[in-house]
Amino acid sequence: MDTQKSEVKSWLKNLPNKLTFFRIAVIPFICVLYPWDYKIFNILCAVIFAVGALTDFFDGYLARKMNSVSKIGEILDPISDKLLVAAALVVLVGGGVLSAWIAVLVISRETAVSGLRMAAAEQGFSIKVSNLGKIKTLLQDLSITLLLTREPDIETIGMMILWVSIAVAYVSGYEYWTKFWERNRDQF
Repeated sequence: MDTQKSEVKSWLKNLPNKLTFFRIAVIPFICVLYPWDYKIFNILCAVIFAVGALTDFFDGYLARKMNSVSKIGEILDPISDKLLVAAALVVLVGGGVLSAWIAVLVISRETAVSGLRMAAAEQGFSIKVSNLGKIKTLLQDLSITLLLTREPDIETIGMMILWVSIAVAYVSGYEYWTKFWERNRDQF
């Protein structure tokens, strides 16, 4: 019985990393199914994306709650989030739902903030996700989920939310840059 408890504890301690890997694992399904443009595949891709996006909240929460924050998790968590979003944006562009320049706006901001965080880590400090950053993620994930459905009325709502998420993304990106600048003002 103690062995079973130990195995369950070990599995649960590793659950946050499994959720992070899950986000990466669902990307091929979205990339393969969405271009077929069948209503059922579109809805399935939207659900898969939404579940993947939800795991982003749960993996961090569980890692902190179970005191199982790991280096691999800290590295892969933001990468898996960016990969999932970028893959969804690419299929939306390929499906004619989204203009490429809008996808570039989103992906560029995500890449720039990731680079800024890496530069901060190199200098021995971290730039924590702000409340605006969390709001951006929620709005962005919601908008992409809605856009993946390819339902005209829902797409319209998804586009409106996406524009709000882009505005919030660039404001939060500016906040991150300001934090980085304040810490490194003398070096520039």
